[in-house]
Amino acid sequence: MYFVLAITALFVLLCVYFFFSAEKLQRKVILQQREGATIRKENKTLSDTMALVSSRHEEFSKSSLFRKLAQAKKNSDGALTQHYELISPLINNYGLIFRECLKGKGRLKATVQKCFNNHDDKAFKQFVALLVTSDKSLKRYWSSNNLNGFLFLVDALLNYDNEPTSPELKPQHNGHQSSAVKGKENNKTP
Repeated sequence: MYFVLAITALFVLLCVYFFFSAEKLQRKVILQQREGATIRKENKTLSDTMALVSSRHEEFSKSSLFRKLAQAKKNSDGALTQHYELISPLINNYGLIFRECLKGKGRLKATVQKCFNNHDDKAFKQFVALLVTSDKSLKRYWSSNNLNGFLFLVDALLNYDNEPTSPELKPQHNGHQSSAVKGKENNKTP
């Protein structure tokens, strides 16, 4: 009889232990679910913000390209017009390239090549030739093959300055020209 009573007491103690263990695990699961919901909400907010920033930058880049292309055509600047027409597939497919670059490193070149090949078969080779024969920073941006390089590349290509003596890419900071460019303009006679 003592033996049955001991087994019953042991069974009751095990039941109480498992009950409290289950309660503790249940609290942990509820806490993890709350944290998971919070993380999902934050991720959604961040991805929505990233999409908004991307679309705004895409709109800005496209309007900048069209404005500069129109200005180059108005000024009858053939080299500048050709440059902006050459980079137009890159800018027009900004959203697609941006999303592909977000997926991971090493996607920039392949995605840009697809976009250019959809536009014109020779356009990608001309684009790569432009990058290879121009400023070292453009080569660095292109060879980074990631989202950061793409953003800098678009900015540098949209801020192209064509000088009669030596066409090269020079960043324009807030619409101000460098003193070297101003000096050359001041030396020109009307």
